[in-house]
Amino acid sequence: MKKYLILIIIFFLTGCSSYIELNDLAIIDTISIQKEDNNYKVTISYIEKIEENNLNPQTKIIEAKDTNINQLFNNLSLKINKKIYLSHLNLLLIDDSIKNKEFKELINYFLNNQDTREDFLIAYSNNINDLMHNNKFLEINDLVKINHQETSKVIYTTMYDVIKNYYEKKNIYLTNLTYQDNNTLPIGIITFINNNYQELTEDQSIFINYLLDNIDTFNYTYKCQDNNYLNLKILKGKKQELNNKLLITNEINIISNDCHLNNQEINKIFNEYLEDNKIYTNKTLNINNTIRGNYENK
Repeated sequence: MKKYLILIIIFFLTGCSSYIELNDLAIIDTISIQKEDNNYKVTISYIEKIEENNLNPQTKIIEAKDTNINQLFNNLSLKINKKIYLSHLNLLLIDDSIKNKEFKELINYFLNNQDTREDFLIAYSNNINDLMHNNKFLEINDLVKINHQETSKVIYTTMYDVIKNYYEKKNIYLTNLTYQDNNTLPIGIITFINNNYQELTEDQSIFINYLLDNIDTFNYTYKCQDNNYLNLKILKGKKQELNNKLLITNEINIISNDCHLNNQEINKIFNEYLEDNKIYTNKTLNINNTIRGNYENK
């Protein structure tokens, strides 16, 4: 993966230029941003030197602090004597020190920087220092993307998503990463709401991915008496926002119904589940369910 990235960088940046000119750029792949007292602390991973016929260039970690985020990146550029180049940024890590004010300043910085794209991953972690020195950043991107697609317990949030949700005053959802036993682990979803971070349960994480149309289906299990279970498969339905209401049309297939519930009872149980999670939508839910299957299943 890194080899292809270097080839692309060389192709687009060199042209008739020399490798000396290319090496005047600090090509950044990962940034972490934290707030300590009144200062931003920014740590970057950048390619230190690109040499011909070497597809495994060395990367270097460096950090700086400043009260102003624009000045901070200028300081980094002076510190390493290279121009900061963000077009190949893949990952931005933040922790719970980044609040409303900091989100606004970060968004403004990246929107005003002509070198940046808006499709890089943003993730949350309380182990930023460990992750930054792990130096396997492309693996983190792939890890989050695969877990997002296969389990729906995490979410692949880009800068574009953050900008859109911030200005539309919607919740921001980020994958929560931890670092244990020399491994990076995605452990769920963190939501940023009312200037605070909240950790979602596994069910809530799956439900949020469903609401955001990131998954086509999800399974819901309800435990009734005598350790019996109702298992439902929820198919991707229509979702429409209207006057601060979220209109949801679901198709529900009954997988098993050892609880012997009728369709009306199933409808009530599932709607209560949706209502329990609606705090994460900031909207009133209007739900219409179509239930298919035999509720007499034994």
